This record gives sequence, structure tokens and C-alpha cells, in this order.
Amino acid sequence: MQRTHIPHNQLILEQIALMFASFVWTLVVLSGIVLFWAVQDMESNWNPILGIASTPTATRQLVVYVAPTPSSTPWAVPSPTPTAADTVEPTATPTLVVAPPSILPDTPNQDDPTPVVIEQNAPLPTATAPPPTATATPVTVVDAPPDKPPAEQSLAPEPPIRLVIPAVNIDSKVVPVGWDIVEQNGVQYSIWHVADYAVGWHETSARVGEPGNTVLAGHHNINGEVFRDLVNVEVGDTVELYTTDGVFTYTVELKTIVKEKGEPLEVRQKNAEWIAPTTDERVTMVTCWPYTNNTHRVIVVAKPVK
Repeated sequence: MQRTHIPHNQLILEQIALMFASFVWTLVVLSGIVLFWAVQDMESNWNPILGIASTPTATRQLVVYVAPTPSSTPWAVPSPTPTAADTVEPTATPTLVVAPPSILPDTPNQDDPTPVVIEQNAPLPTATAPPPTATATPVTVVDAPPDKPPAEQSLAPEPPIRLVIPAVNIDSKVVPVGWDIVEQNGVQYSIWHVADYAVGWHETSARVGEPGNTVLAGHHNINGEVFRDLVNVEVGDTVELYTTDGVFTYTVELKTIVKEKGEPLEVRQKNAEWIAPTTDERVTMVTCWPYTNNTHRVIVVAKPVK
């Protein structure tokens, strides 16, 4: 049998063609795998955008829970532990509860933006047990000897109607004041009223003659300037608070000035500890300072004559 002779060059070309075909098929297979992966990846990325769920899932709900207010803040309104009934859809907006003011009374400057009043004469809360006495450090603390006998101070607790500080010629009527819920720069908060042409008694504070903190505030540079000279009060000065039944006499035990304007909320809340409820009987008087501005607060604390 005669063999067919294949030229050497033809063999080389056949081998090259076979190798090229193998390379092409390998490239086709790899391209198919890459394309499959790419399609799967695109599906996983675009399905949420197009609203297509790849697999059925349970409906999700958002639990809204407001942590209880710290007990150091007066009139705290704790929120109950969340339950299944507290769940709402993600689009729901939790209600903002604004408590009574936890910052000192304020007299805005002329260039300050005016807050929008959301609710006037916000309802008063139910009285709660008072927290511990404020721990802020006073500028001056001394024990002054009494200059009047305490015989008059056996009357029933009542709201004050008149304040007299003879040493600085302060003699003003006293009226009860509450607070408003306001909104400024998109934030809601509560702010104490400051009485015009009178000293304001915070309605949530103690009545005269009972254990607790009787808080009085007044303007120093507008609308009567009833507390213009409060900054001149000295330790040992006499303070007289009148009710419909009689007069209660106190002695100034400390005076301090704290920075309020432009301070962080934490600092302002710390300053407000001076007007928080206390376990002892005292009168705390507050006004703005200095006369040409309202950057600070003058705080004067007086206690019953012993």
C-alpha cells in the first residue's frame, strides 16, 4: 500500500488552525461565563431600584422609641417601653413632645430672630417629686446673721404677690407666668414667659413658705426694668415676699453670674439647675445681664431667716 505524502508545510498549517480553533472556543466559553456573572450582578443591583424583589421577604416595620428624659431634668416625661403596638410604617413621623423649659428665662436682643409661637400658654404638668438640690458652684457663699425674727413665717403656702429688696430699692408686684412652645430654625423648644412691668413667678415652682425652690424672673433693660438693680444685691441683704396672708422674710446667701448666650445646650441646661426644684426652702431670682446686652444671667438665692 502506497503512503500519501503530506508536505511538511501543510502539517504546520493544520496544527496552527487546530490551535486557533481551540483558542477561539476557549474564548467563547470564558466570555459566556463572564456575561452570565455580569447579568446576575446587574439583576441584584437594579432589582431594588425597579421595585423587583428577587425572593419574597417579610414586610418590615420600624419601631419608634423615645428614651426617657434623665431624672435630673425637672418635669421629665418618660416614654413607655416599646411593644408590638408601637410599630409604625417607616414613613410615619414620631410626635415631638416638648417639656417645660429646662433653660433659664431669656430676654432676646433686638437683632435676635423672633421665634414662632406654636402653642401659647402650654398646659402645666402634674407636680412630681423634686430632684436633688442644684450643684452649680456659686460665686459667693456666706452665712449671714438674721436681721428679723421668723415669727411671721408660719403662714400657709401661697403664691407671691409682691417682692421687696430694700437694699437696692426693688419693690414690685409678682404675677404667675408659664411658658410657650416655639419654633426657631426648624427646632421646637419651650421658653418661659418674662412678665412685663412685674416680677414673674414660675407657676411650676414652689409657693412661698413651703419646701422647694420659689423661682422669680424679671426684665433688666426693657418693659419696666424691675430687676435692673438685681446685680447690685449683696450677700446678707433682706428679701421680703408677700402673699395674701402676710410677709415672708429671707436673707441673700449667694449671688452668681453665668454665661448663657451662645453657650452649648449642655451648659445652658447646667445653668438651669439653679431654677430646678429643691428639697430645701429657698427663693431664686433670675435676670439677664449686662444692661446693654443679654449674654449672661444674674442669679440670686435667698433662704428663710433663721
